[in-house]
Amino acid sequence: MPSSIHELLIRGVEDAIRCQLKTICSGSDAAALFAQEVDSAGSSIINFPVDGAPPTTKSKHEPDASFWHAQAKYPGVIIEVAYSQKRKKVSRLAEDYLLDSNANVQVVVGLDIEYGGKRSQKATLSVWRTHVIHTDDVDRLEVVQEVADEAFRDDQGNPTNYPGLRLQLSDFAFEGLTEDVVK
Repeated sequence: MPSSIHELLIRGVEDAIRCQLKTICSGSDAAALFAQEVDSAGSSIINFPVDGAPPTTKSKHEPDASFWHAQAKYPGVIIEVAYSQKRKKVSRLAEDYLLDSNANVQVVVGLDIEYGGKRSQKATLSVWRTHVIHTDDVDRLEVVQEVADEAFRDDQGNPTNYPGLRLQLSDFAFEGLTEDVVK
């Protein structure tokens, strides 16, 4: 069961994202209409197809937080919180989310927190996205860690000068749903 620090961090990040979406929703343009259909889905179960398995076989994931567009099959933004000893697990999860969704998941945000006992209170942010690699034969998806362990809290738990998480509205759904929003 997650600790209160874990849960408070997730809720704080979700609230900050919801606040920004609410600001965008107040407009009347395509971006506002798009944002009105994005909502927090919390730790809702996500089932992905398994390559080479019968269609009824699915892999099951429960992220710490996610944001889902009403017309999308998968959430566009997934957030995972981990302790430093589980950092590698978040990296593997990011690959699973991004590749198993065939890039329908746009971004995975990893928050690494250290707490308890005499540990540091440092907290870091990592961000993964897919990039399409074009070759002569075929295009393939590759997972790229765009932000790697950037500290947003120092060892004493104080905020750093790091500007924080940057998401685009296009991160909240796959390209087919965002083409009218992002030009």
